Amino acid sequence: MTPIPVPVRRRILQLYERGKSSREIAQFFGFCVAAVRRVRQQFRQRGTLQPRTHLSGRRTLLTKERKQRLQELLSEQPDATLAELGARLDRPFRTSTMDLWLRQLGWKYKKNSGRRRTKPAGRGRKKSALA
Repeated sequence: MTPIPVPVRRRILQLYERGKSSREIAQFFGFCVAAVRRVRQQFRQRGTLQPRTHLSGRRTLLTKERKQRLQELLSEQPDATLAELGARLDRPFRTSTMDLWLRQLGWKYKKNSGRRRTKPAGRGRKKSALA
């Protein structure tokens, strides 16, 4: 969801000052009444019209301490599996989480050459030259 632009927010406050109701302002701009009220409320609370979109979402569990510990574990044993790394941190983490964190830190895994396919994957039957 995109935030309401600052010029529109400024115009909403101007219309409030002229005595317009929330419903009239919402109909004029095509927003819901709650969004118009929220603009006014946020301006009263924070004193600014700038949207606070950078604070939304879940906070990461990869703290500075965990980054440092993960770097230490990788320098001690670079061939450790994701499960081993996840088990050695301050609390256990799943392999998918460890994979994501290592990618964020710039670490990548190469495929094991012994596990590669001996022939390319087929996409159904190949058509003959006569078809």
